[in-house]
Amino acid sequence: MLVAPYLRHLLVAKGPHGVHSPFVYQLITQVLHKNQHRLIWQRIENERRAYLANETVYTAEDFGAGSKGMGNLRTVARSVAAGAMSKRKGQALHLLIEHLQPTGLLEIGTQFGIGTLYMASAMKEGTMTLTLEGDSTHVAYARELFARFPFSIELQAGTFEETLVRGISNYNQLNTVYLDGNHTEEATLRYMEILLQYQQIHVIILDDIYWSPGMKRAWERICADERIRLSLDFYWFGVVFLDGRLTKEHFQLYLPR
Repeated sequence: MLVAPYLRHLLVAKGPHGVHSPFVYQLITQVLHKNQHRLIWQRIENERRAYLANETVYTAEDFGAGSKGMGNLRTVARSVAAGAMSKRKGQALHLLIEHLQPTGLLEIGTQFGIGTLYMASAMKEGTMTLTLEGDSTHVAYARELFARFPFSIELQAGTFEETLVRGISNYNQLNTVYLDGNHTEEATLRYMEILLQYQQIHVIILDDIYWSPGMKRAWERICADERIRLSLDFYWFGVVFLDGRLTKEHFQLYLPR
């Protein structure tokens, strides 16, 4: 993650009293900054600990840019330590999704499934989470993980080029997207352009928006796009809303601890 943007974010990010949008103020005060806890979070963290103790070696099929520095030969423990959704981010996204109450959630980039569980556990009963993953080892571990939980999760294996359009087209209830795939500027903008063609999609959450200079440029272009009405920058991830009834605004906000 880039250091300079993080320092700037700390200087300019707003808390509840610096926000004048009623929608964003409610999101901060009643959702993200409220002292909350979910019993399911402990169970998810137990699964993380099991992964972190797993020294099984596998050959990663790396289709993106998120872990190029690790090499293809790696252990489950190392991959999870480096790439799984953090506890803090997972809890924040759980609360956000619980508040938004999507009719369906699309995750682009499952990895080993820790982040998937944080989000899927926030969905209303009967609503589906569709998650896409290209690495066959990740797919196998994630499917075993999901089988131990009572959530409605469907995992589709294959490259995003193979699964993204098919997934959205087959499930018109998917109205919220978590984009955590190929961390390059070109791929992020390409996936966003695909997503923006579907009127069913109302909210897109983008992970690691300051992971690299390219991701930062992609995030800035996305926020400037007139089709994006409201953009929220939490540094660790960004959220964009496509509802045309909203005033076009951008906020840099603190992620609660």
